Amino acid sequence: MSLTIRPAVASDAQKIGVVFDAAVREGWTYLGDLAREPMFPPDEWDKLVAEHAPPNVLLVAINELHDVIGFTAVHPREGEMFLLFVHPEHAGHGVGRALLDAAHQALRVAGCREAFLYTHEENERALTVYEAAGYRRDGSVRESDFRGVRLREPRLVKPL
Repeated sequence: MSLTIRPAVASDAQKIGVVFDAAVREGWTYLGDLAREPMFPPDEWDKLVAEHAPPNVLLVAINELHDVIGFTAVHPREGEMFLLFVHPEHAGHGVGRALLDAAHQALRVAGCREAFLYTHEENERALTVYEAAGYRRDGSVRESDFRGVRLREPRLVKPL
C-alpha cells in the first residue's frame, strides 16, 4: 500500500470526520449507543482543521486512491499527542505507526523532549499501540463525563 502523510487542508475536514466516526464505531463499543452515531457535526471538523494551524499540527494519511485513511493531531507547545485515528478498513497495515512517527517528528522539530497523551482506559487497542511505541503510564488519570458516560483516561508519556 502506498501511503503519504501530509498536513491537513480545509478540504480534508469532512474526510477526517468520516475516519473518526468509523474508528469510533469499531473501537469505542464500550460507549454503547454513543459510538454508533456521529459524535460531532460537520462544522466541528472544519473547526478542528482551522485550530490546528501552526504551531499546532494536523496530519492526514492518504492512500494511493487519495483517500484520507487516518489522521493525527499534536500540540507542540504542550508536547501533547492530541488525536490519532485510523479508518478500521486500514487498521493493522502500519498507518497508525506512520502517523505516530510523523507526529513524534513534528514534536521533536518543535523542541519537545517528551510526548504525552490521554486515552480511554477501555480502549485496549490504542493502549497496545501506544505501549508498543514506547509510551508508559505515569500513574495519573484524567476523569471526565462525556455525554453521560464516565471516562477514565490514563496519561501515557514517552521520551522523544
